[in-house]
Amino acid sequence: MIQKALVILFVLIAVKSNSQTLETVSKLKAEYEKCLDKGSAMSNCSYAYYNQSDSLLNVVYKNLKNKISPKEQSKLKKEQLDWLKKRDQYFQQLYTDTKKQGIFTEGTRDFDMVIYDEEANYVFARVKELIRKI
Repeated sequence: MIQKALVILFVLIAVKSNSQTLETVSKLKAEYEKCLDKGSAMSNCSYAYYNQSDSLLNVVYKNLKNKISPKEQSKLKKEQLDWLKKRDQYFQQLYTDTKKQGIFTEGTRDFDMVIYDEEANYVFARVKELIRKI
């Protein structure tokens, strides 16, 4: 519960200060690694990390959209919709591949942790791409 409140607080601060920089992404990664290093509730760490990536993606996308011309906005929207389709395909393939590997049992916290971690990394790659356009 406290972790969710911290995520929401962080995103609100980021929105207010308009500080969506590559440094923000690095700080989130460092916080995630600290959470994992504790060795307990690691799937919660991964889940929170994924939620942070998704929230930051939305904030960065909106900020970029507000800074470009209507023509560029249309192009950005199409690009984002294409990326979302690729993301969904990637997430499905990731789930299938992780399940096939058999290292972690589907439905366990370890399995979920691996999935959320990889999904977050994929989303953060898009966040970085959009930040570079701002």
